[in-house]
Amino acid sequence: MCAVGLTGGQRTQTLKWEAARKFRLLSSRRRRSQLHFSPENTVASNHLTPHRYKAPTMLKKIEGFLGYQNNGTDEELEKMRSKAEALFARAGDITGEVKKAELNGCKRKLEVENWLQKVENVSKKKQCIEDKVLGGASSSRTVPNVRVAEITKEIDELLQHSLPRELTFSGDAFSNVPFVTGSLKGHLFEENRKRILSLLDDDDVATIGIHGAGGIGKTTLVTHVRNGLCEKFNNGRCSGNVYFVTVSHGLTVSGLQLKIAKELVLKIEGEDEKKAAAMIHCAFKERNYSVLILDDLWESFRPSDVGLPVGEGGFKLLLTTRNKRVCHEINNEKSRIIEVECLSDDESWDLFTEKLGDSAILSQAGDIARKVAKECGGLPLALEHIAISMRAADTVKEWRTVLDDMSSMRLNVMEDKVLPLLRYSYDRLRDQRLKDCFLYCSFFPEDHCYDRTELVDSWIREGLLDGIENRERQRDKGFTIFKELINLSLLKADDNEYMSAKMHDLVREMAVKVGKEKGFLIRAGEMMRDIPGEREWNEDLCKVSLMNNHIGSISPDVAPRCPNLSTLLLSTNYTLTSISSLFFSLMDGLCVLDLSWTGIEKLSDRVSNLKNLTALLLSHCDRLNYVPSVSMLGKLREMDISCCEELRDFPHGMEGPVNLKFLHCFGCPAPVSGILSGLSHLEELTLCDSSEVKGQDLMKLMHLKRLTCRIRNVSEFNEYVMSQCFASLHQYNLTVGPGRLDDYFVMRSVEFVECRFEEDSPIVPGNVEGLGLDMCSGVEYLVSSASPDSTLIPLQTLGNLVQLFLDGLENFKGLIKPGVALPPGSLSNLKRIWIEVCHGIRKLFTWSMVRGNLQNLEDLRISECLRLEEVIGGSDSDNNDDDGDEYRDDYGCLDSDNNDDDGDEYRDDYGGLGISREVIIKDERLSIYFPSTAFTLRLEWLPNFKRVIGRQNG
Repeated sequence: MCAVGLTGGQRTQTLKWEAARKFRLLSSRRRRSQLHFSPENTVASNHLTPHRYKAPTMLKKIEGFLGYQNNGTDEELEKMRSKAEALFARAGDITGEVKKAELNGCKRKLEVENWLQKVENVSKKKQCIEDKVLGGASSSRTVPNVRVAEITKEIDELLQHSLPRELTFSGDAFSNVPFVTGSLKGHLFEENRKRILSLLDDDDVATIGIHGAGGIGKTTLVTHVRNGLCEKFNNGRCSGNVYFVTVSHGLTVSGLQLKIAKELVLKIEGEDEKKAAAMIHCAFKERNYSVLILDDLWESFRPSDVGLPVGEGGFKLLLTTRNKRVCHEINNEKSRIIEVECLSDDESWDLFTEKLGDSAILSQAGDIARKVAKECGGLPLALEHIAISMRAADTVKEWRTVLDDMSSMRLNVMEDKVLPLLRYSYDRLRDQRLKDCFLYCSFFPEDHCYDRTELVDSWIREGLLDGIENRERQRDKGFTIFKELINLSLLKADDNEYMSAKMHDLVREMAVKVGKEKGFLIRAGEMMRDIPGEREWNEDLCKVSLMNNHIGSISPDVAPRCPNLSTLLLSTNYTLTSISSLFFSLMDGLCVLDLSWTGIEKLSDRVSNLKNLTALLLSHCDRLNYVPSVSMLGKLREMDISCCEELRDFPHGMEGPVNLKFLHCFGCPAPVSGILSGLSHLEELTLCDSSEVKGQDLMKLMHLKRLTCRIRNVSEFNEYVMSQCFASLHQYNLTVGPGRLDDYFVMRSVEFVECRFEEDSPIVPGNVEGLGLDMCSGVEYLVSSASPDSTLIPLQTLGNLVQLFLDGLENFKGLIKPGVALPPGSLSNLKRIWIEVCHGIRKLFTWSMVRGNLQNLEDLRISECLRLEEVIGGSDSDNNDDDGDEYRDDYGCLDSDNNDDDGDEYRDDYGGLGISREVIIKDERLSIYFPSTAFTLRLEWLPNFKRVIGRQNG
């Protein structure tokens, strides 16, 4: 995958989406495995352990038939069958591991790739033998035993071949993607940037230490250095990789190893420090040239303890720290130390006025403003925050007051100065809701990446957006606040689309100090093994965050008296297995309890007495098997038991006085039947794909606005779609039929799985944005008529689609039936099209379809479409009908020479030989037809493929 140019949020979104899609495809590929086996086609789950993939051999499908032909006498065929099953099972497991690693940016080793290719070739040879027997052209006795024996021998050799323990190596897919960052200010910063880049090219320099006060711009400086290296590597001027690790305060050697390993896409979990160091050392040595940036280092360490090959080969270490001592302690004969100095008065004023923006008051208060800027001590972080906080100051008196306040701080040491200045900029915020939402961000660990949607939902849960009429409007307001925090530099955007953000560690430090004054206890991400001592729990506490620690258990002798505690966040303590019932006994005011991503097995019965509880969050507690009654929790509005795989029953009292509005239980096997009718107040519902829901049950949920579930058949889906309840939905993600729920990452999506449209045609919602058809019969064209009553998808609906997935449609011939006029712009919203195992297609797009219709298409993937010859070609009258080519050639005769094109620009790329492995095309010549700059074409396993662009008829 070409990752250059993607932002952090886009990278996250793309990987998240691909992993979810491929996880669902695993089950459908198993079902269609009788068509053909190719190890390239197996995929791994995005869960922690890969699925064991039972290899598709076609033999189970024809077992009875072969048995009749062989009469139990053909030992050679039986031997081939048995060994082939073992080989394909191994190939499936290996491919699953490889595919899972590839989702994380790794690349398969050449030896592994060659072995899998040989397995695929053996599969084709064996298939030819079976086709002859199955087709009746010969019996098993007329198949040459010598040929069968040859195939069996090849299988034996492949089974005995010893593959390397590590099947992949780090592909570093995103290591060289430039980061989003602010501009450098001051001539010294630019000089330092150039000097660092020059030192990195010096063979006599292995380590560069950069030190300076907090907020002085060290991170911005090394981010610019990193982006300069990325540009050099990506432009081909030299090869190499650059890795960026933010080192949190108090991080141990093992913690640092884990962060570095994550950048290297290296799995070291469970290894001791020495073994992990050896693995990291080996991973860096495999690379020709590597630069590792360790940002915000607090303590020194011995590079060899971590596994860093400092002074060896092409490895370079670049670190930043507030403490000059750290630089000297890691010093060696190949080290250089650089101090980042403050901005001059003139440079400070330039940065201050840039952040302040156009302000008419400067004509009157210019001298005072210059003194305010000078009080920031040349620290870019302080200058930025104070300037932004002064944007609304429109009188000379207000500017003079600010100057007096800052002057009275009388702080000389920069480390002491920046925090009070940041606090002062916070105090000047006039919107209390904005201030509260900002302080909540400090509940998360240092260097946490905030997902916009998840953070806003947390604000809503805390009541910070109360007073806004409904959840959708609350989210809109939350998104606005999120962007405002970025504009105020209280958060730093992690991408260009404001989908995620981070917080400067000094800004977070200031927020934690403010929170402490308000009764917050924040100890998130401090690697604690026990909860805080009794002295830290007091009656004035109102919010506690202990998330992202290593707390093991909470003993019976811990019973904090915290009657005013409203929020308790214990999430992501994976080692937390038990909580004493006494722990909750004196927390009567608790409203939000978050135990998600912990190892608890049973939730204390005391929770049933927390009558003020509004949110109970237990997602991804994969050992949880018991939740006490919620019948007394009359204020409970939200429950999340998603991915609680051991929870077999919903808590007692769900249908009682509880007025739940938000229920999330995706991945939880507890049966939902029988409780939905009692949850009439639900506004959001997310169900597991194993829970089959009736349309009539859904029609009882009159207040529902967001829905994720699986409806059992087309008839009940149609009934629900035609109801007023469905019309009230703002967002839906539905699967119809016996399939897995898949997240299309759009507002509204429907996927039909194994549905027979010739018996029951679906009513596709007019506002659907994501559509999937998987293993459905009776589908030849998506649009077969201009009349909306006689086509699968009306043209108007087609125009709303953003994502389209077609999989396993054996009779599918094309998107638009020949003769149906396609109005300009009918496909203009489509960004992603995936087509797999649709053997009826010969030419995907006609010329009229691509003209002015696919201008926003970014991702086109076609695989396992055995008859496909061209992506674009043919006329509107070309109906993709079979004109006599033998279907048997799709499996056996890949080396056809039937390419009759005499001028196509892509002819030499494929030459009519077909495609057996993934080919990624990102070519400027395609921009005529697919003008989006992000457009990428992926082709895989297309044995009869000839060209991307065919000749234009007429």
